[in-house]
Amino acid sequence: MSVTVSPPPTSDGEPITVVPETAEASVPDEGSVVAPPLDRWNAPAEVAPPRWADVRNAATNMSRFLGMRRAGWVLLGTGVVLLIAGLLLSWLELRVAGVSAIALALVAVLFTLGRPSLAVTMKVPERHVQVGQRATGDLVVRNAGGRRTMPGRIDLPIGDQTASIGLPSLSATGEFEQSFVIPTDRRSVVVVGPALSVEGDPFGLTGRESLWTLVVEVFVHPRTVNLPGRQTGFIHDLEGHATQKLSNSDMSFHALREYVPGDDRRHIHWRSSARTGDLMVRQFEETRQSRIAIAIDLSDQSYGGDDEFEDAVSVAASFVQQAFREENPVSVATNVEIHRGLSATRAMNELSRVERLDRTHVTELFRLVRDREATASIVVLVTGSRVRIGRLRRAATLLGVDTRVILIRVDPHHRLAVETVSNVTAIQLPALDELPRAVRRSNA
Repeated sequence: MSVTVSPPPTSDGEPITVVPETAEASVPDEGSVVAPPLDRWNAPAEVAPPRWADVRNAATNMSRFLGMRRAGWVLLGTGVVLLIAGLLLSWLELRVAGVSAIALALVAVLFTLGRPSLAVTMKVPERHVQVGQRATGDLVVRNAGGRRTMPGRIDLPIGDQTASIGLPSLSATGEFEQSFVIPTDRRSVVVVGPALSVEGDPFGLTGRESLWTLVVEVFVHPRTVNLPGRQTGFIHDLEGHATQKLSNSDMSFHALREYVPGDDRRHIHWRSSARTGDLMVRQFEETRQSRIAIAIDLSDQSYGGDDEFEDAVSVAASFVQQAFREENPVSVATNVEIHRGLSATRAMNELSRVERLDRTHVTELFRLVRDREATASIVVLVTGSRVRIGRLRRAATLLGVDTRVILIRVDPHHRLAVETVSNVTAIQLPALDELPRAVRRSNA
């Protein structure tokens, strides 16, 4: 259907034809004007309500961008409230206080503009020290810009604490150096850095942090004692540790036996063969390399306190130190992992990291050593006073009879006791200083 409207005609004298929306199938003639279809209304997408976490992140980003701290926001908000209250109550003093607070907050923001041109170097000469050994470092700050810097502050995290170092105004190419002390009173890994400067106002309303250095780890090794040289019971012979297994070719001679087809003729003992009239060959004991596994029990329920656990770690570290001194292959085992192929420094570093663990037991340590260190000729296991010697001896049966086992139970409430049964030596150790005497008694 079409509707013809006569007035007004077009410039060509032809009427205008309007096609309504219902005439979708009809095609208008050339020169006609078609009214556009009405747009359909679409429901907008559902907008999630703002979450408190989003608001908090937005506020944090705004504070980081402006360098405004919590005290600055409190001052700014207080100034706005005082200004509004002064206007509503026509109270001049409130208006003056509000304007002053707002002006102070805005002036404090000016202190955070720009980034100082500094070259900061942190020097820590000794990164591996023993408990009680003095450890220091130096922080050197140099002005790398062409103009004098404003006074500031550099914060340097040292372990659980933070050292705040006042930075004076530095002239062009000026330099400032400050020494700091690293705590070494307990075994630990002390994280030093990163050094960061704080640009802000003197009142602490604003502050912008700039990182300047990387993190440096300082390993505080456990205290150790020197064990008696060549008297620790370790195997020192060149061919290794002789076992009860017999072999047709090795270096530890055991006995002579009659020749059987297939034996290596190089092992025929001709003098005995001539005397007996039958071919006799040498038989050997199978040997293994003198490999030492030092295991430290990390179970929290095995120890009576922190000092007891520290003594246990020191005992293990003393055996590690002695093994490396005698150039024996060493592995360090805990309840959860075994470290092999370590250098002396790396082994001590690992002992600096160990901490007590929950939900583990000393038996798990024995099983781990049995499964992962089956070739060890000596196993030294250190635990605490809450584990009975009888239980340790039963757990030691998990290891082979060819393995010498040294069980050390740190117990400050009992006297020194050393007892050897078969291949297992059990030591009750009251203090670390008693360890050399205990080792001498175990080898007697």
